[in-house]
Amino acid sequence: MNNAQKTCLYVFLIFAIIYLATIPFQPYPGHFAIKAIPIISLAVLALTSVAGLRGKLLFAALLLSAAGDVTLSLESGKYFVIGLAFFLIAHIVYLVTFSRDFHMQNSRIPIAATLVVYATTMAFIMRPSLGDMALPVYCYLIVITTMGIIAAFRVSKGKLVLYGALCFIASDSMIALNKFVIPVPASDYLVMITYYLAQSLIVYGYLKERQPES
Repeated sequence: MNNAQKTCLYVFLIFAIIYLATIPFQPYPGHFAIKAIPIISLAVLALTSVAGLRGKLLFAALLLSAAGDVTLSLESGKYFVIGLAFFLIAHIVYLVTFSRDFHMQNSRIPIAATLVVYATTMAFIMRPSLGDMALPVYCYLIVITTMGIIAAFRVSKGKLVLYGALCFIASDSMIALNKFVIPVPASDYLVMITYYLAQSLIVYGYLKERQPES
């Protein structure tokens, strides 16, 4: 790993820690920027370190995620639907990225089946309290579940990208449960820890896969 790559990872780690440490003091001026900087640093890392279309797609997905981060942080979630749209598009871009390495593998079918069962259960749990948000939430649930399934069937040297996709599903599940069903203890921390972990695992997974074996 060269110095530029290390710098991007250091920026990610430092600002992620700063954001997590300052959660009790939010909202404060510029907190949305602190939240987005770790993801922007990963976007730069992906664009400069992952060759070809995959790097560009990862860059786009991460920038869309950063836009979602900023939008969700403005005026106490007033723009929740817009933020949801940014992340929906980000997941579609991730889905397209992962599909470039897609290959049907019987050994991964249980993972895919588990994700389908999980998504169905989440939909059933949330249904009574969604109201007018049912359609956008269900669309989002279908897309992120499909993203996880495609990640499961990727042909790769390791499973970091899959673990990242699963962390993303966990993070978004906590957001959904906390907003629509029941307060999740320490949700602010759990959501962001799993979210930052998800994004970093996806990018680092691609980075590791494209490094020559020693």
